[in-house]
Amino acid sequence: MKEEVIKILKMVEDGKIKAEEALSLLDAIFDTTKTYKKEGKFLKIHVEEEDGEKIKISVPLNFIKFMNKFIPKNVKEKIEEYGVDLNEIASLVQEEVPSEPLVDIESEDGERVKIWIE
Repeated sequence: MKEEVIKILKMVEDGKIKAEEALSLLDAIFDTTKTYKKEGKFLKIHVEEEDGEKIKISVPLNFIKFMNKFIPKNVKEKIEEYGVDLNEIASLVQEEVPSEPLVDIESEDGERVKIWIE
């Protein structure tokens, strides 16, 4: 079972599948659906670049610290350019889920980073 989890996480790291798809695969291995549906909270990250490229990530809040390792490098770099620390955000929202977006930045050249809890 450990090997299957490592393969799934490697696919996320390599950008072959999205976090939501990985969650479905992990649910097939472990019966985690009840845990996430009960919580119902996801960290949503959207990055839109000037050239129209869009990156969308949705990660269960309870899973965010672990999954941070598997967010594609180019997405992390783009988010970090705006001074956003995903580990810090995960720590802050563990206690209370804010109703407003955590991060909503739009640069002059049309790039946008938005992070919120849903």
